[in-house]
Amino acid sequence: MNYVTIKDVAHEAGVSVPTVSQVLNDTGRISAATRQRVLEAVRRLDYIPNSAAISMRSSSTKTVGILVPDISNSYFSYLISLITRELLVEGYVCMIGSSSESLEGQDRFLRSLLTQRIDGAILIPQGTASRGLKKFVASGLPLVILDRQVRDLPDAGRIPVIDADPRPGIKAAIESVKARGHSRIGFIHGPTAKSPNLLEREQMFVDIAGSRLGNRNALVSEHVSALSAIREPLSRKVDTFMFGYSPDALEAIRYFRLQGLKIGVDVSIISFDDIPVFELTAPSISVISQQQGMMGDYGVRMLSSLMQGRALGEQTEDAFGRIRIPTLFIDRESVGETCTVA
Repeated sequence: MNYVTIKDVAHEAGVSVPTVSQVLNDTGRISAATRQRVLEAVRRLDYIPNSAAISMRSSSTKTVGILVPDISNSYFSYLISLITRELLVEGYVCMIGSSSESLEGQDRFLRSLLTQRIDGAILIPQGTASRGLKKFVASGLPLVILDRQVRDLPDAGRIPVIDADPRPGIKAAIESVKARGHSRIGFIHGPTAKSPNLLEREQMFVDIAGSRLGNRNALVSEHVSALSAIREPLSRKVDTFMFGYSPDALEAIRYFRLQGLKIGVDVSIISFDDIPVFELTAPSISVISQQQGMMGDYGVRMLSSLMQGRALGEQTEDAFGRIRIPTLFIDRESVGETCTVA
């Protein structure tokens, strides 16, 4: 691990180590100019003041950091509950933070983690390699990325990434709705620029639905507001909707009910993310499951291996870089026979 030390800061600022210590601890009589030089050196080197940094390299605290994009999202809260349960069995405690789906929030939490004595981390990051994420990777701490791909991540080949392959679930879902007489399907999702995973789901949908139903019958609607994305396909006689993100599906369910449309009769719904409410609502919602249990289990096992310095069994180097969990279509009540939307 290439840690920046207090000696590095002193050398960069052209002062002594005690002077740097006094500036960082706000003690002693230090001139404003010297203080400014030290603080600028700290920023340039991205030095993290941490009295426990040396011991962090050599001792275990049985603590794991966990970054989640949105703790209020049922999909992520359920996944994190599975992970923390398994880590507890392994004897670890967890420090959990939410990025609130922002790079700024993500980097703030990651920087905080680097000031703590943690043994490793499981991250569900944003889709872009932010400065904070790059810094975290460079620290050399054991790290596993779950659920999401990250563009332009340095040393990506050595970091385990465990996410879901959307193809099997989308393929099974399309074949199921086609067998029931549906011929026009809309795929609704948020901005793909922020999410490589959403972009991949869209591409898989276009490929599979286009080949089985014809390109004119496979509509894609990207949105800032889910409701605005729903209205246009409805006007074009789309009666089956696939949602790439579960909160959008929940919003659509409310909208359809307000419009007097019966789910599974007038309009059919399939959503990514097998969250508990989809199974409990009436009618229950058909889903493309990312198999969170399997994803979380792989993540904990791989992180545990990294933290204990063990080789990951017989995994090849490529498999070490990325493991894909096959998605699974779970057919429930929200997909009926050919619907009757006007």
